[in-house]
Amino acid sequence: MKNYIFDDFPRIGYLLVSRMVADQKKKPKFMYREKRTKPEDSGWRIFSGEESDDYVNNPENIAISSPSTILKQDASIANLLLKGVGSVYERVSDTAEWRKVHDFGLKDDFMVRHELTDRWRFSINNLFERRLEKETGSLLYTTGDKSVRLSVWNDKGKTKDIIYKRCIERVNTRDESRNKTLEKYDFSDDKVFRTGYRIKESDSHREYNVIYASSIINEELLQAALYFDSEEDMQWAIGTWQSMTID
Repeated sequence: MKNYIFDDFPRIGYLLVSRMVADQKKKPKFMYREKRTKPEDSGWRIFSGEESDDYVNNPENIAISSPSTILKQDASIANLLLKGVGSVYERVSDTAEWRKVHDFGLKDDFMVRHELTDRWRFSINNLFERRLEKETGSLLYTTGDKSVRLSVWNDKGKTKDIIYKRCIERVNTRDESRNKTLEKYDFSDDKVFRTGYRIKESDSHREYNVIYASSIINEELLQAALYFDSEEDMQWAIGTWQSMTID
């Protein structure tokens, strides 16, 4: 992970920070990222760990802060701020290591079944934000550190078997000079033919995994790219892909 100069930190949006941290300069000890309320909101909520419920519930006790401001106070959270929606972290003291929390309930943390077309459906956590990409026409779901990009194609005149074989051929003959194929998959069942592969890609901030997945029913091809930073999310990616089917 990159080490950041405070003022060149990626533009993730503003943070809502307890005034015990923002004004009294106490070190953060608890932080979580919920689904943002506005485009300029990062979703991060940061606390000292000493706040009572009454304190937190009073809006006057919460300050709006930029990442660079809070990082000048405590640089230990720099890499955590790049974690996705649904992330929760805590530490027991100012100098202790941050640890991931798995049992903190976020209000939008539940599974939903989304309609992609009049036939295709798939399951995704409600924490994912959804938007249509105007340039490509693809549908994007993202938390920041996990994303799903989807496109549906109708290949009229081609049978399910022909489309499936063509997808397999693309996997087997792809140019590996830039990104080596790490794994190949076939999760076909009675309803859907599924084939794909995993590689690693990178941007200026991090390296991440991508599973390029094809799902075929009759003449329809659903193409998905599932992006995830952590190897721990491999099963999330595969499970999300396998949930893409017709109801």
